[in-house]
Amino acid sequence: KWQSLASALSSDTTPSVVDNFADNQTVNQDQNVGAAGASAAGSDTTVTQFSDLYNAISQYIAENGLSDTVHVYDGDGYTFITFQNSIFFDGDSSVLKSGGKDILDFLCGGFAPISDQIGEVRVMGHTAQTWEDVQEIESAIIFDRQLSVDRATQVVLYMQFKKVIDPSKFVAEGYGQYRPIVAHDGTEETRIKNRRVEIYIVEKGADELSLGEIYDQINTTDSTGK
Repeated sequence: KWQSLASALSSDTTPSVVDNFADNQTVNQDQNVGAAGASAAGSDTTVTQFSDLYNAISQYIAENGLSDTVHVYDGDGYTFITFQNSIFFDGDSSVLKSGGKDILDFLCGGFAPISDQIGEVRVMGHTAQTWEDVQEIESAIIFDRQLSVDRATQVVLYMQFKKVIDPSKFVAEGYGQYRPIVAHDGTEETRIKNRRVEIYIVEKGADELSLGEIYDQINTTDSTGK
């Protein structure tokens, strides 16, 4: 796998962020995500306040059978969503899948009526450690870092071009394999958990937390997720 990546990285055939953005906009680009809000995009919960967003997302997850692959946490002044990577992307790809676009359309429908109440939407991409000596393979390090950044960027761009909130509120970050949520043990089960996209939605005026602070709060909460 990594040998082929080294070849790809040294050639002119590696898809660029611009190329992938064009691919990502070929489906659902005319989806209406205007002021009707989340209730029109797949949830019976109408979003009129920032605090409604968590309930709307939770309902959407339950009604669409996503509870094994999408998790949402209701924090103090923020909503935090973790998506298993397979929701949005195929392996080694930053081209959004149609099912992932459906979820982003729903989120944008929830953002639209409360755009003035949102302070920041931070999207974070994460990959997973493939094998123990991966740190010694330069091409793997480059690809791993770039892939996590590209995935976060594609999610941001897809939402940004829906034009429901000020684009300056979007942030894209890529962590590569360096923020695992479970310790690497060499199994595919662990890798699946660590390959993920996270979206941190902050209420305007609320304190912005580091990723470590968010994880600390989630890990100390009760099993209800609230």
